[in-house]
Amino acid sequence: MKLTRDAAKALLDGGIDATAVLNRALKRALLHTVDDDQAGLKKSFGIMMAGVLEATVNVALQAYPEMKPDREAWRDIVKARAASRAG
Repeated sequence: MKLTRDAAKALLDGGIDATAVLNRALKRALLHTVDDDQAGLKKSFGIMMAGVLEATVNVALQAYPEMKPDREAWRDIVKARAASRAG
């Protein structure tokens, strides 16, 4: 798949946003789940998140490997996205 840099950036941002939303949903669901069922729920959400990342972030980074953020940048991105949604 040929992507423009802007399309790759949109995929990258969208994948990060989508996994953040899934993570928030998991946290809320865990509050209402008995301990015995939490591992299964976490596994289901992990599978969903991996699928999202594969279809978005990985595609973007294959097209533009130089866009790959380092660990600190990932943390900053996630914090900024979460703050923008909360505000």
